[in-house]
Amino acid sequence: MRRHRRPLVVAFTSLLAMGIAACGDSSDPQASTQPISAATEAWWAYTRPASYGVLAQPVDVPMRDGVTLGCTLSRPTTNGALAGGRFPGLVIEFTPYAAIGAVYEAEADYFVSRGYNGLVCTLRGTGRSGGVWQHAMSSQDGRDAHDLVEWLAAQPFSDGRIGQFGESYGGATSYGAAVERAPHLRAIAPLQPPGDLYRDVVYPGGIKATERGSLDNWPPTAQGLSFGGVDAAAEYAVNRAHPTYDDYWQDHSLRGRHGAIEVPVLTVGGWRDGYFRAGTLANIEALPERTWTIYGPWEHGIVVAFCDCPADGLVPGGVLLAWFDHWVMELPDVPIPPHPTFVSFEGPVGVGDGWREISDWDPHGSGGVTMNLGAVGELGNTIVGGSVLFREPPSSAAVASATFTSAPLATDQVLLGHPTLTLEASLDAADAHFYVELLDVNPEGSETFVNDGYLAASHRTSHVDPEPVAHDVVIEYAIPIRPQHYRFAAGQRVRLRISGGPPELLNPPADPVEVHIHTGHSSHLRLPGFSN
Repeated sequence: MRRHRRPLVVAFTSLLAMGIAACGDSSDPQASTQPISAATEAWWAYTRPASYGVLAQPVDVPMRDGVTLGCTLSRPTTNGALAGGRFPGLVIEFTPYAAIGAVYEAEADYFVSRGYNGLVCTLRGTGRSGGVWQHAMSSQDGRDAHDLVEWLAAQPFSDGRIGQFGESYGGATSYGAAVERAPHLRAIAPLQPPGDLYRDVVYPGGIKATERGSLDNWPPTAQGLSFGGVDAAAEYAVNRAHPTYDDYWQDHSLRGRHGAIEVPVLTVGGWRDGYFRAGTLANIEALPERTWTIYGPWEHGIVVAFCDCPADGLVPGGVLLAWFDHWVMELPDVPIPPHPTFVSFEGPVGVGDGWREISDWDPHGSGGVTMNLGAVGELGNTIVGGSVLFREPPSSAAVASATFTSAPLATDQVLLGHPTLTLEASLDAADAHFYVELLDVNPEGSETFVNDGYLAASHRTSHVDPEPVAHDVVIEYAIPIRPQHYRFAAGQRVRLRISGGPPELLNPPADPVEVHIHTGHSSHLRLPGFSN
């Protein structure tokens, strides 16, 4: 028997306590959010004690094409012997990360000790699995996830009811099983999953992210965690070979496939997730009628505490237990809200209202304020025509970026949705990279990063068919900024910084370029949720 291990945790206040603390009504009239409901509080407080031991053993699971995947099968025991009867099952953390299999098996323990069969597997070409690695997020992953679900459902110790969950890559394969409509799949719970690696991390806005940099650093990490099953050099090479959103990326993406999903989905995301905060939300926005959402103040990492222990700011394991107890085990009276809910943490911690419920998440944001870019760095209501210059790469610090700052805010303002920057600009080269930072500035001038956005000028209309830019012609660019739920306190200022991006984040364009931003009525920042 395996002992239960306490997972890694993040030093936040208890998630449940944060939820209770946020139940006071907000004085902010423009934010389309409400206090945490009693139904959600009951869900977060759900627990059920362990009543079984756990027996784990290696198994090889055949796929439809004859390839076998190496897995660990965990089953409930009573008094040291396998428990009789049939149990529902969960496919858990189907990823390439063989090196941390013990962590995933501990997650399985949490559910198996409560009456589930658990199956933890590695992808093709990784761990003990046969076959050839298909590169990150191949559609083959979804077909294999389908076959894992159906294999587990067909075992004599299974009652045929199966769920699936996983973190990050395991979230993508959970979506994959649902996209492939595994017949015995009842529900999934993707945790901080990617949506589209092209847009999320490899070519954000059509700009090639710096390999092994601050964003595109997965391949070497995956190489280590897969014991070499993922070859970092080969992964980077195939990414370079596909600079546009071609058939390769369309096959290695969830984008456009969510309509096939017929099961309920619980998706957990993090507003501080530097990789997938936009991609995870894109998955949610593609399937709002089937998705229950929790978006918390988390970076990319472990977000669930799979233990009988304080959650320490993570999602309590009972939240996922309730999800699968309701949809898979079909226990009566499990407190899952009857309709999809969107529960979001309004940050920053100590300033925002904390946990809130959003009645109808609007990707574009309800209401909102437009701030015009001014010729001498203003950001506000007035329209001031002129031109602001930056160069890429910069020839001096003075032209490394263009910065625009608002006056101090008279009242608190809540950003809720996807900000958008519209720019009129002219270039003296065929391309430029626009990296946009949205910042919160205190009265002393210190900046806090809120979110960012990306666009290659040549990708202004399409990532499939980029178009070079005509020299010295004024063109309008719409630059999406990643979504956020964030409170700017009264007295703070909003700042927008536009540059080509730091070299540790983004590759420079092929040729040096001088960018003239033309201020006036067409160059503006839209902040959803803000009010006049």
